[in-house]
Amino acid sequence: MAKDSMLSGMANLSPDAAKMSDGKSKISLRDLTALLRFTGTSKFSMLLLILAAVCGGALQVVAPAYLGQTIDHMGDVGSVDLTYLGHHALILLAMYLVAALFTWVVSYFANVVAAKTALEVRRSLSAKLTRLPISFYDTHPQGDTATHFINDADAISEGTLQGLLNLFTVLVTILGTVAFMVWISWRMTLIVLPMAVLMIWTATTIAKKTTKHFKSQQGLVGAISADVEENLYGRKEIKAFNCEDKFLDSFRKKNEELKKSSVMAAFASSLPNPVTRFVDNTTYILIGALGVWFGGLSIGNITTFILYWKNFSKPINDLTNITTQVMAAFASLARVFAILDLPEETEDAAEGNLTDDEHEGAGEVLFKHVTFGYQKDKKIFDDFSLSVEPGQKVAIIGPTGCGKTTLMNLLMRFYEPDAGEIIIDGKNIRDIPRATLRRRFGMVLQETWLLEASIRENIAYGRPDATEEEIIAAAQAARAHGFIMRLPDGYDTVPGKEISLSEGQKQLLCIARVLLMDPSLLILDEATSAVDTLTEKRIVEAFENMTHGRTGFIIAHRLSTIAGADQVIQLGKGGKGGRTCSTKSTIA
Repeated sequence: MAKDSMLSGMANLSPDAAKMSDGKSKISLRDLTALLRFTGTSKFSMLLLILAAVCGGALQVVAPAYLGQTIDHMGDVGSVDLTYLGHHALILLAMYLVAALFTWVVSYFANVVAAKTALEVRRSLSAKLTRLPISFYDTHPQGDTATHFINDADAISEGTLQGLLNLFTVLVTILGTVAFMVWISWRMTLIVLPMAVLMIWTATTIAKKTTKHFKSQQGLVGAISADVEENLYGRKEIKAFNCEDKFLDSFRKKNEELKKSSVMAAFASSLPNPVTRFVDNTTYILIGALGVWFGGLSIGNITTFILYWKNFSKPINDLTNITTQVMAAFASLARVFAILDLPEETEDAAEGNLTDDEHEGAGEVLFKHVTFGYQKDKKIFDDFSLSVEPGQKVAIIGPTGCGKTTLMNLLMRFYEPDAGEIIIDGKNIRDIPRATLRRRFGMVLQETWLLEASIRENIAYGRPDATEEEIIAAAQAARAHGFIMRLPDGYDTVPGKEISLSEGQKQLLCIARVLLMDPSLLILDEATSAVDTLTEKRIVEAFENMTHGRTGFIIAHRLSTIAGADQVIQLGKGGKGGRTCSTKSTIA
């Protein structure tokens, strides 16, 4: 295959996982707006959450004032009005019980919103990945991409949960508390508020410094996931070349970096809480010492003031406790939007621009003066032309990296030519919707791809409405029906789960899947390179069945695979020096 040319040509375009997580170290309005994009789908739950938070916060504000009045009416020892005290105690108990109920409501709907947020993140990522060009998949490790769906979505959900559990209750509690504190003693409020400002400033300043550590941490998680995925995929090669130690060394280094980054993030996020608690306790001393002397407060009012300060400082301390989750959430949010903000495939032609007759055709293919390179200064094709008549079978040969697979990528519009035209049945493929164009092609690749589903479902992947007779007919044409019927459950067998299939058998299933689609143009991309001679013969026979009356392109190194070709296109290194030969003269 010519994928090495493609990958090497685009290597410099690939953003490193750590780079994707880099950026400004503070939470911006754009970050909050981005988060609202995901949480905004839970409007009803958010409304109930806010109402419960407001009601619960209001009760938390009123209760201390009521408690202070109760204490001031207790009187001296032996003169306590037990009836009055009992009445007020029951009212306070009811207040706190209702406040606890509202706290539960806030917790429940916060979890609902967090779960829907994770759902929306994954849905947005999934939709985005379907619209990204093939170049994205060529330049981004699969493991790192998978972490966006798992680690990043979970981190955003957890940060949203912790933030919602505190945000609205904090706002109501702080505003209400300040109002009541001013009502009780504006002098004492002037003493206490600077301590609150100091607490908030300390917490936010430290929190800003921690963001970069969490972004680095999430980036390294993605890099390690990519390494693990690569090890699992290539475990045979790693063992065959005795490279286990090499992989382990690479993994240890990244794992060590992740440990250091995680320790730094945890250390930085742990600082706000003890600092704010020190300020908190100092303020208690100031209230007790200065309350009577400077503020002229009664014992009940001092008690109320202490409770109000507790109401004021507790949410701030709670916020510092969840710094880890919140900072990790915004770090993951940045990584997710690094994907969501990527440019999508170029605008497609409108489906309505074509008539039904133009959706299909005889299969004439023309490459007219095509120029293309994955990098602007490195051209794979330069003024390349090729004419293929309807129904011809065209073999494409050449050394690795010469552009054989690239030629098919251009034909399928996985990439767009830098210059020139590709014409199918008189129509420039730029004017054909991608979905319509790709429905006309059947592609069998060197790397087989099967679902974790039954053989029947795998064959009918492109046509889930196909009948049993059509599925069996496609398998027979692909020379796969015989071995399928020898499996324990026949067409209901699940490959890889119930039984292991050979590469050749998997390839025949892929051919059956293409045959069932009944495409007008076919591509066989090195599909016989990893199979034995007998299986290759079966694949060639199946491909002969497919190409009968259809235009077909064969990328291969073995002469036996291209023996029946009408044209043989030999490409030089980098796609240069392309020439057309007759089949007989090439083999001779």
